[in-house]
Amino acid sequence: MIRIFDIALLGLAVAGAVYTYQIKHEAELSAKRIRSLQAQISAQDRKIILLDADWALATNPTRLKVIAEQYNKQLSLSRMESSQIVDLNELPGLRQDRELDVEETYAGKNGDIITGGIDALLERDGDLQ
Repeated sequence: MIRIFDIALLGLAVAGAVYTYQIKHEAELSAKRIRSLQAQISAQDRKIILLDADWALATNPTRLKVIAEQYNKQLSLSRMESSQIVDLNELPGLRQDRELDVEETYAGKNGDIITGGIDALLERDGDLQ
């Protein structure tokens, strides 16, 4: 009886050791994966910093002025007039009311699609000349 009990306890100890080793191995793999992801995040952060610096250099007003002067003949650039700037209240309002009976897309009999108003549909059918 004692031998069977000893063998059962020994089996439980071995199973516990195997399970503990397996958990330890999975934890080490997870830690390795976390370190890898942290390295990737760090590399992406460095890349973002580099791209921000490149953007700051590319959009530097002094650099843009030199480029504009250099390619002025090819681009035909001109200075912006003060009359080109419009206040928000000078812009036309949004169109609120729409005619519900006018559809803007029509599918033809052969499957082609015509876009536009009623006039486009009538021109296609030959009713409006």
